[in-house]
Amino acid sequence: FPKADRAGRFVTLASGVEGDTDALPIRAAARVLGATLKAGESADYALTPDRHAYLVASLGAVEVNGVRLDTRDGAAITGETAVRVTALEDAEVVMVDAA
Repeated sequence: FPKADRAGRFVTLASGVEGDTDALPIRAAARVLGATLKAGESADYALTPDRHAYLVASLGAVEVNGVRLDTRDGAAITGETAVRVTALEDAEVVMVDAA
């Protein structure tokens, strides 16, 4: 997956959600997203209260809704309506949005 496509924002890489036509199809009511952020940049993602997310900082340090994650740290996110990821240094994140 080209990094330029996900620079500064979340991009759906794989999905089983109807309407996500530009993503690799999967057989689950879920999305796998990626984002590449430069230090100081933020990316937002909207969730509904019935959805859950799991986010991993695959490279660099980020802050997720006010909680710091370093490389290879993960965060289970539930009961939130929005996820804001702010890069504390150049970073890459992967997130799964599932029911």
